[in-house]
Formats: sequence, structure tokens, C-alpha cells
Amino acid sequence: MTKARTKLLDEVISNLEDAGFELSSKCDVRPTCFDLVARKDDKLILIKVLDNVGALTREDAITLQLVAHFFNATPLIIGRKTSRGPLMEGVVYKRYGVSAIAPSSFVRMIHEEQMPRVFSQRGGRLVVINGERLREARLSKSMTQEELAGYVRVSARVILAYEHSEMDASIDVAQELERVLETDLIIPIDLMSRTVTQEPVATPQVSDNISHLEQRVNEFFEKLGMRVLWTDRAPFHVAAKEKSRPLISGVGSLKSWTLKKRIDILRSVSDVTKSDAVLIVEEGMAQESVADLPVIRQVELEEIDKSQELRKIIAERSGQ
Repeated sequence: MTKARTKLLDEVISNLEDAGFELSSKCDVRPTCFDLVARKDDKLILIKVLDNVGALTREDAITLQLVAHFFNATPLIIGRKTSRGPLMEGVVYKRYGVSAIAPSSFVRMIHEEQMPRVFSQRGGRLVVINGERLREARLSKSMTQEELAGYVRVSARVILAYEHSEMDASIDVAQELERVLETDLIIPIDLMSRTVTQEPVATPQVSDNISHLEQRVNEFFEKLGMRVLWTDRAPFHVAAKEKSRPLISGVGSLKSWTLKKRIDILRSVSDVTKSDAVLIVEEGMAQESVADLPVIRQVELEEIDKSQELRKIIAERSGQ
């Protein structure tokens, strides 16, 4: 991680702590699609910090959205610039569908609950107008759509589209509408909302080039009727859930440096996401827990037939 990214991440952590968020430890495994998990009440955010937002790859963006959807969380990039220049305060940018904001916008959002109002896309900076309020304000001033259109230099057809929430407006037109009608019309962009999104069209599956253990783990969760999400771009290797709380797992050998590196982060992420965490390992004689994380040996997988049995083992071996 560059000095610029490290500094920005530390600033983000400090601001989140000051705002009363519960935080995971830094997810400093590579590769990872997020650097930090933050929770406050029912708001859960997966945060990626980048000096240049353009550094986010398409693969990381897709995985970030899939993981966020799995945990009903908000994916968010905090960055200072794009290839075209610095990120502006109060403006939401997009990188492969993931929202990105400037650090100053983030600070105002978490400390003052002041959400950005503008989003940037090709063609300029746009806002969402409250169409019903626009119509009510126009009628209260006894204006026709044609008269209002003349004041703000657009067509009556455009005013009609605004009132039916069929078109976004440029920031200049929106501000002129607010001036003429003497009312607030721009709808803030609530980046912290937990609005349920549509199920992703596709989710990462275990590739053909996988270990025997990974294949067994995949078959195990499917046998239990659990929905499975595999990823090589998170602190966990696999997440699974049914009706109860999600479960995240590191999969591999306890002798592996990469699995050892993930243990503390895995526990921290599970605490903040309110999920269960478990290590599924290939060793047949491994201890039942490592650093307070329950361990399930691959030889035990065939003996567990129901998700309730799995949850019971996790609870017993984690001391819950």
C-alpha cells in the first residue's frame, strides 16, 4: 500500500471512530476488494480506499458489489482523484457501478448526516429532482409548465418529465428551478441506505482449477442447503448462509502462511458483519480452535448433515 493510501485509510478510520462506528481491523491481505468493514446500528459499509479511484479494477468492483449484496451492506470507495482530476465535494462518482466520494464528502456524511446531492456521469453533473414537490410548487405559484420552462430555459416537455421523475436534471437547471420556485427540489443521494438490490445476475463459483478440499467444502455447503459465495478477493475464501446469520470461512492448511495471515482479520470481519467464522482445514489431527476461531477438519464434513449441527459445533468450539 502506498503512503498516500495508508494516510487516507488512517484518516478514514479516525473519522469513523469519532462518528461512533464499530470497525474491523484493516483487511491487509492481497488481493482484497475492500480495506475495512464499518457498522453503526443497522448501517454496514464495505470500504475501499484509493488515492486514485481509477485504480479499482473491474474484477474487484464486481466482487465488492457481490460481497456487499451477500451481507446486505453498502459498497463504497473513498478516493482523492480520478484520471481527470480531483473528486469534488458533494459529488458521487461511479467506478464499474460502485459509488465513490471524496474524503470531505465522507466526513460530512458520517458526522453531519449530510448526503451528497450530485452525481457525475458522462454529460456532466446531474441531480435527482423531487417531481411531486416540483409540481406542487409550480401550481402554488399558478405557473403553467410552459411558463416555468421559459424561466429555466428548457422545454415544457422537460418540465413534464421532471414532474413525473422520468429525467434527471443538470445541477444548473435544478438550482434555477429551486430559485424560481423558492423551494428545495434536489433529493440527496443516501449512500448509507440499506435498500435491497436485485440479486446479481451471476456470482463467483468455484473454478475448475481448485483443490480437493475446496471442492469438498463446496459440496458440503450445498448439501446443507446453504447459498455459497466463493472469492479470492476478500479476507475469507467462502461465505455461506441460509435463513440464519451468514458464515465466513478460511479454507486450507493451518501450515499455510496465507491462512494464518487471515485468522485475526477473519475474526474481526465476522464480529462487525455479525456473521459466524470458522476455519475449514485439511489436517485430520488439528486442534478444535485457533486464536478463538473454531476449526472443522475436512474428515468431519461428511458427519455433519444439517446446518444446525454446523452452528452447534461452531458455538461449542468458539466458546459461545
